[in-house]
Amino acid sequence: MSEYKNNYDHWENDDEDGLPKIESTDELLANLPPLPEEIVEGVVRQGHKMMISGASKSGKSFLLIELAIALAEGTKWLGFQCRKSKVMYINLEIDRNSLIHRFINIYNILGLKPINAHSVSIWNLRGASKPLDELMPELIQIAKLRDVDVIILDPIYKVMIGDENSASNTAIFTNLFDRICNETGCTFIYSHHHSKGSQGFKRSMDRASGSGVFARDADALVDMIQLNLIEVPLENEDDESSATAWRLESTLREFASFKPVNFWFEYPIHRVEETEKLDKNYVDGDPRANLLKSYKRRQTRKSRKEEFDEAFDANKKKDGTCLAFVLAEYLGIAERTVRDRVKEFSDEYVTKKGIVSRKK
Repeated sequence: MSEYKNNYDHWENDDEDGLPKIESTDELLANLPPLPEEIVEGVVRQGHKMMISGASKSGKSFLLIELAIALAEGTKWLGFQCRKSKVMYINLEIDRNSLIHRFINIYNILGLKPINAHSVSIWNLRGASKPLDELMPELIQIAKLRDVDVIILDPIYKVMIGDENSASNTAIFTNLFDRICNETGCTFIYSHHHSKGSQGFKRSMDRASGSGVFARDADALVDMIQLNLIEVPLENEDDESSATAWRLESTLREFASFKPVNFWFEYPIHRVEETEKLDKNYVDGDPRANLLKSYKRRQTRKSRKEEFDEAFDANKKKDGTCLAFVLAEYLGIAERTVRDRVKEFSDEYVTKKGIVSRKK
């Protein structure tokens, strides 16, 4: 035992192993360290990691350019106040001249004067990108020399290492993000694409393509997803016929997840919808989208069985089942009443763990 203790003491006091030292909680409480400043208020802090996910060709780059400008000028981004910061924008996908014009157009349309445009450094690497482990030394050096606060990398798949569907490969890859943050002190923000297919049944943190390590690693995950405008809530539809509607959802480590933000993409900028116009529009694959059709139900008297059959058929998923809470909202009854109806019609329906299905 004493031999083990001596070896342990040697290991604990070894300053050459490169690892952080073990700290006592009472010492930390006596000298409480300050929290890092918020870069995007209520979303992400200085030196932390943030992932923006969305479908391919969904306008993520425009959203990131708006974020870079908001950080440089100290303005709001989708309603969130940004701290004035120096930004390095690493462009891996867009033609150099096109990117410059995007920055200029967004400044103009937002009505902002580029007072602090010098705070944004652009590194155009389209056609010259490398895997992140090879790019990282130069990236860190440039970030230090330019004294930047935030690194924005768009998109992450261009510098991927290994298979994005492999948890072990993705863990190795995301460990590089930590090294970038630790060695530069910067907030690291990057974009990633959704997996294929409908995303409405998934939680926001499960929509990104590849291993779930991506979602678990980020300190702040914000996901943008398009809404299906079954009920178009425009006062003058012709004025905004080219606009698309979106919702921003979050999974945050440092803060409570914020209330979903609805916004319009009016090329080339995004505008927050301040009213509740978009609240009852849902994404592709979300069973609640069928609730928008509920007002079309005929007002004539029907038997409870006919009404239940109609509700089930209108809301059933591809696997032939239906969520009990969806039926409840559609019928305007309590979820408990749905369970009672299933018992009443037990010769045809069955429910288990909130899922209603028809007997074969």
